[in-house]
Amino acid sequence: MRGNDRFGFLSALILGILLVALGLTAMEYVVNSWWPIDINRLDLVRAATQGRADAASLLEAANFEIILVFLATVLTAVTGVVLPISYLLNRRFAAYTDRRFGKTDDSRLLVALRQSMAAGIWVAFCLWLQMNRSFGLAVALLVAVVLILFEVLLQIRSRAAQANL
Repeated sequence: MRGNDRFGFLSALILGILLVALGLTAMEYVVNSWWPIDINRLDLVRAATQGRADAASLLEAANFEIILVFLATVLTAVTGVVLPISYLLNRRFAAYTDRRFGKTDDSRLLVALRQSMAAGIWVAFCLWLQMNRSFGLAVALLVAVVLILFEVLLQIRSRAAQANL
């Protein structure tokens, strides 16, 4: 590894560790300090433990702001985990991806951050589907394909912009 490559990977690794720490700390606070179900609907908690409540009624009584904050903490933690991996994969396959990736460390990190955020969005979306009890392999794969196609279109747009220069 050259000096610039080490610095770029090191910055991606440090940013990833910070994002994981922030996400896990916030997740621990949300899970242990906030009550996601409306206090007036405690009968649903009892019914859920007895197996008489369905997911739709539980989510209807839930506080959506707390659920969104929890999903945002999951997104942050997953983004931090995937960021160094995405950086290394982008550096390895730079000839097949964005040509701009080889120019500066900033563009490398931004491309890797965008891709790792897409992975975080996918995991948070799958978690939300599981909360609704509507998660399935087909839906997860469909959302993954859509996010991958979106990234491919961004790469094509970037190459077209470079060709015009």
